[in-house]
Amino acid sequence: MKEALTSILLIWGLLFCLSLSNTYGQGRVGIPRDTTGQTKKDSVVYGPNTTQYIYENELKYNRVTYKTVDTLLNGTHNYSRVEQFGNGLQYLGTLGTASTSIFPQPPAVIGATSGFDAFDIYYTSPKDNKFYNTKSPYTQLIITFGGNGRSMVDVTFSRNVTANWNLGANVRTLSIDKQLGSSRSRGDKQVQSYFFDFFTHYRTKNQKYNLMAMVSRLNHEVQESGGVIEDNSSSFPGLSEFYQYENSDVWLGDGELGSASDREFRFHYHLYHQYELNDFLQVYHEFNLYHQHNYFFYEPTGVISNYFLRTLLDSARTSDLTKFKVMENETGFKGKLGALFYNVYFKHRNPRMEYPSDSAIVQRDTFNVKNNEVYGGFKLRLDLGEKTYFSGGAEYLNPNSYRLEAEFINPILKASYVRARALPSYLEQGYSGNHNRWKNNFGSVAYDQIKGSLEYQFGNFYLRPFMTATNVNQPIYFRRDTVFVDVEMPDGTIRKALAPSRQAFPEQASGAAQILSPGFEFHVDFLQKMHLESNVTYSLVSGRAKNAFPIPDWYISSRLYFMNQYIQDKITIQLGADIQYTSAYLGYDYDVATQQFFIQQQMFGNEVLLDNFELFHPEFPAYPIVDFFFVMKVRKARLYVKVPQLNQGIPEDGYFASPFYPGQRRVLDIGINWMFFD
Repeated sequence: MKEALTSILLIWGLLFCLSLSNTYGQGRVGIPRDTTGQTKKDSVVYGPNTTQYIYENELKYNRVTYKTVDTLLNGTHNYSRVEQFGNGLQYLGTLGTASTSIFPQPPAVIGATSGFDAFDIYYTSPKDNKFYNTKSPYTQLIITFGGNGRSMVDVTFSRNVTANWNLGANVRTLSIDKQLGSSRSRGDKQVQSYFFDFFTHYRTKNQKYNLMAMVSRLNHEVQESGGVIEDNSSSFPGLSEFYQYENSDVWLGDGELGSASDREFRFHYHLYHQYELNDFLQVYHEFNLYHQHNYFFYEPTGVISNYFLRTLLDSARTSDLTKFKVMENETGFKGKLGALFYNVYFKHRNPRMEYPSDSAIVQRDTFNVKNNEVYGGFKLRLDLGEKTYFSGGAEYLNPNSYRLEAEFINPILKASYVRARALPSYLEQGYSGNHNRWKNNFGSVAYDQIKGSLEYQFGNFYLRPFMTATNVNQPIYFRRDTVFVDVEMPDGTIRKALAPSRQAFPEQASGAAQILSPGFEFHVDFLQKMHLESNVTYSLVSGRAKNAFPIPDWYISSRLYFMNQYIQDKITIQLGADIQYTSAYLGYDYDVATQQFFIQQQMFGNEVLLDNFELFHPEFPAYPIVDFFFVMKVRKARLYVKVPQLNQGIPEDGYFASPFYPGQRRVLDIGINWMFFD
């Protein structure tokens, strides 16, 4: 609570300073003077209709359509980043912890990347940022006070300095107490995260020149628990022991085993600007300078924990650090020839990875790497109507790295195809740390993905059947490490024995995996006030490399709620439940030292030694998660109350978000989403 209030005060101070200047060209907002010197009420009513935004790609690809800010109730209570990404993620059960996508997606970047992406959802890239055009200062304040010491603050501020120049900022903080192995009842933090960005959009009066710029920073720190220590005395490892939450014994706590933490620091400078010579020809330039620093610290209070079965450099402490940096410049030409939009560009990237920590000094020349990447590409789009178009494009780096794409969009049918070959990440190719080290020569990974959907609206019934077919050739994935330890035998001799490890290493499959995911989404309104929304996906994984993708057969996400308006439609309420069901599957385990999710299989030769921890519940495969919510809208404010896992205790006291990591327990969350337009 203290951290949240401090953040709110700092944010409001910043917004107050930004708001000191007058609204552009209007004197005091809503009270302009007429020629006689008398005041009169302004006829303009400031609100959602006078506060609009676009995304950068809409400007870049000449599909500029300003949208008004969202004031609907649906999804207001979904404050966590996992929920905002559609729940198609696996994470560690606590807000702010590492996450990974359940369903594979073609990479957006075909060149070299860092490979550290477990905290991506807590960072907002320039492509996902909203650039505003406002007639008055606009502020959106989202505050959530969650049970068990969880607080979240998300603030957006934007204002036009002139009719053609907008400034804004986003600030997002997370302050989350430990759910597992806490040393005290309150204030023992597991996650502390701070993200902010400043952005601007400027255009000349004749619209010939446009500029968008953004500076962003993320500092995300997680105290890692390593999961609950299992009790091997039962047939399944101590199932009841997993639901002690704050009283759980964890591998990497603040007690006898010491403490461990992951920290990710990102800094991003971004600039996009374009100049229009005429309707047929525009020139543009895009610049990015991106830093990503990844830290892992572990300092045991006694002997180093058995959690790490391999220690390479220092048994007293671990201090692993990697630094990734990339500077990128893209220059291109674009324009419209009748209904045809074209874009031709050249791009240069120089990504590099460094291991400046003590753990890599000996291997500095071996593991410090950098690339020099020169791309060429084009995009074409044929506009067949306001909401109908066909587009395609290609990007080429070398024969082992390229991307082809095509898309057709109209109000009923949506279809797309992507073919991409991407370079392995730096982390997959080489890593040097205190608990693991590898050097690989992996080849590119090839992705083919076809998506299609149809949309139907019949009165109060909406239906969208869809299908995704993905082929991944020679995928790179992380596998549970095979570690031998010294074991004292009854006769006193020491022998090597294979031990279950929680560390992982990368491996490239020799074959391909095919993932076929048909499904449907539907919305139905019934009994006038009742609403049911549902998304059902069935996945079938096949091929020689199918074990690289642990995907549940069934994924169902539904929302059932009552909605009504009161007091002459001035108050709107929603009362209902979110229900998530995932069929039992062998989800990814997690390596805290490298922040990588890995498949559970542990191999010795051709024998599978360990592969048995099913999610969401090892004993109840059909385990749904039910979240209760109540949302109320009063004028510009939306208030919400939420109880995650309302069904805790039916039939068990919890579920598993990842192996050895129980999901969010039942608590009471309250919050407010408030918009200000003056």
